[in-house]
Amino acid sequence: MSSQLPSNWITQHCPAPSAGQNHALDLACGAGRHSFWLAQQGWDVTALDRDLSRVDHLAHQLADQSINWQQADLETGHWPPGNQQFDLIVVVNYLHRPLFDHLRNATRSGGTIVYETFMTGNEKIGRPRSPDFLLEKDELKNIFADWDIVAFQQGPVRHGDSGITAIKQAIVAQRPLTS
Repeated sequence: MSSQLPSNWITQHCPAPSAGQNHALDLACGAGRHSFWLAQQGWDVTALDRDLSRVDHLAHQLADQSINWQQADLETGHWPPGNQQFDLIVVVNYLHRPLFDHLRNATRSGGTIVYETFMTGNEKIGRPRSPDFLLEKDELKNIFADWDIVAFQQGPVRHGDSGITAIKQAIVAQRPLTS
C-alpha cells in the first residue's frame, strides 16, 4: 500500500503471526512501508515514529484497521510503549543505541526482533556517514548474543546491476523462552 516496497530482509525473515502471538512493533516506521506489509501478513501493528506526516494517508484509510499509529520522539529518553511487549519488533534503517535495552525488554519471551540498518563502511558510499548512525562490525550479534540468532549478515548490499548501494548489518534474533 505504501509507495515503497518493504525490505527484502524483512519479507524473507519475519515469522508469521499465530493466534495469541500477533502483536508487532514497527519502530521508526517512517512512511509505514513495513507497517502496511506486516498488517497484510496478519499482524496487529503498532507503528511508531517521531513524524507520521510521511504516511500515505490514502493507503492508511484503505488499510486494515490493525495498525495503531503513534507519533513520539524516540530519542528523548521516554520509551513510548511503556511496559507493553511485542511478539515481533521490526527496525529498518534506524539506530539509536540507548534503545537497545528497551527493545530487548519489549520483546516477549519467544518473540523475535528483525533489525536491519547501516554499518561502518557505508560512510564511503552514502548516508548516513556519522558513526552515531553506523553499527560497528558484529554489533547486533553482540547485543543479542544471549538470544537465539536465527539469521545474521553484514557487508555490502547490491541491488541488481547497480553495484554496491549500502553497507548494512541485519539480524533475526529470538528471545529465549523463560520458564
